[in-house]
Amino acid sequence: MLRIKIQHKYHLTCTQCRHVTPNFWTWFEQEQQCPECGSKHSEVWYNRRYQRLPRLINRSPTSFWHYFPFLPLLRRRHIISKGEGAVPVERWPFLEEFAKKKYGLDIHVHVYRNDLNGGTGTFKDTAASLAASLFNEIGIDQYCIASTGNSATAYAKYLSLAKVNCSVFMPEDAIKTSEATISSYGQQVFRVMGDYAKAKEIAAGYARLHNIPMSTGNIDPIRIEAKKTMVFEWLRQMDKFPDVYIQAVSGGTGPIAIDKGIREIKQVYPKLKNPRFLLVQSDGCDPMVQAWENAEAEGFPEGFEKKYPTIDNPKTEVPTLATGNPATYPIVAKLVKASGGSFLRAHEKKLVPVGKLAAYEQKVIPGPASAVSIAGFFVALRKNLIKNEETVLLNIGEGPNRAPYFLEQMIYTSHNVHNVDECAPHSIGDYRMQLWNEVMRD
Repeated sequence: MLRIKIQHKYHLTCTQCRHVTPNFWTWFEQEQQCPECGSKHSEVWYNRRYQRLPRLINRSPTSFWHYFPFLPLLRRRHIISKGEGAVPVERWPFLEEFAKKKYGLDIHVHVYRNDLNGGTGTFKDTAASLAASLFNEIGIDQYCIASTGNSATAYAKYLSLAKVNCSVFMPEDAIKTSEATISSYGQQVFRVMGDYAKAKEIAAGYARLHNIPMSTGNIDPIRIEAKKTMVFEWLRQMDKFPDVYIQAVSGGTGPIAIDKGIREIKQVYPKLKNPRFLLVQSDGCDPMVQAWENAEAEGFPEGFEKKYPTIDNPKTEVPTLATGNPATYPIVAKLVKASGGSFLRAHEKKLVPVGKLAAYEQKVIPGPASAVSIAGFFVALRKNLIKNEETVLLNIGEGPNRAPYFLEQMIYTSHNVHNVDECAPHSIGDYRMQLWNEVMRD
C-alpha cells in the first residue's frame, strides 16, 4: 500500500465546481465524488511537461503503459499489464473501394483493432489494467461493477491478477460465456433478474451496504485516463489524424476519453481537434439515437441533451450494448453536436451479413458490437456523413470469442453430404457477390 501525503504528478479536478482532489486514494475516501458539489465527474490533470510526449510517440510501445508519465500511477512496480493498448491501426481497402465505386468518394478507412488487446481482447482492457494497477498501489482489495459483459470480464481478469476481489452484477440477458469467464477467474457473479439498470441499482446498494468501491461507469476517471491513450496511438500510427470516428456506443466512454486526451495535449498539438463523432446503436437498444433524432427534428433547442428516453429491459441481439438508460447522453450528445457528428442506427438483421463480409474481405471476424460499428460505416455513407478525401477511423471493440452464438451464425459455406460424389471443389470468389448482396439488401 502506497500512501504519500504530497505527490506532484497529478490531481483530479471536478468538472462542475473545479474542486481539486489531490490523489486517487483521497478520491476513494471521498466515495468517488466531489466533496463540495457531489459530482462524480472529475478529470485527472498532470504536473508534467508535455514536450516529451512527441518523443514517446515516436517510439514503439509494448502497451499503453508506454505513456506512464501521463497516467495516474506513481510507481511502475505496481503495474498490472498483459500488453494491452498498443493495438494496430489497419487500413481496410475493401471499404475504401466500396466508397469510391458506390459514392465516388476518395477516402482512407482505418480500423483500430481493440480485438487484439493482450488481456481479454476488448476495448475495456486498458481501463481494467489501470484500475488493477491503481488498486495494487493504494491497497484496495474489494471492488464491484455492474456490466453487460465486456467491462466485467476485463475487470475480473485484471483485478484477479492484482489479488483484488471483484463482485460483478450482470443483467439476466448477459452472455453466458462472459459469466463463465468471470467465474473462471474466481470472481463473484450476481446475475440480476432484470435489465442493466436494475443490475446497476443492486450493485450500488451492495457497494453502500458493504462499503465497497464501485465503478462509476462511463465518467470514471480511471477509464477515461486509460482510454485517452488511443489519441496518442493514432498520432503515432496514422499519417493524418482522423476526420471521422465511428464507434458502437452503449455509454460513451470512447468519445469522452478522446475529447479529454485532445484537450490535455493542446499545448504541444495546438491544431488537433475532435474528429466528427458518428456513434452507432443497434435498433434493439437505441435510446441515444431516439433522443438525437427528436432533438434534430426540433432544431436542437437549448438543453436538448438533457432529454432522452429510457428503454426498460431492451430486447437486443447485442447484450454488451444493452444500456437502456443512457445517463451519460448529456455529456456525449454535447460532444457529438460540437464535433458536427451524429448518432446512427444500425439494423440488427444486418450484423451477421456485415460480420461475414468483414471476415471474407479482411479476414477479421468481428464480434457483434464491432459489427454494429462496421454497419455504421455503411449507414454514414448512405446519409452523406463522410466527405471526399477524409480519413475515417472505425473502433472495433471486440472479437467474437465471447459471443459464440454470433459466430455460429457466420456459417454459410457448409454442405450436408452422404458420400464423396456429393463433394466438389469450390472457388472462394463465388461467395463474394452473395455476401455483398446480403449487406446491401434493404
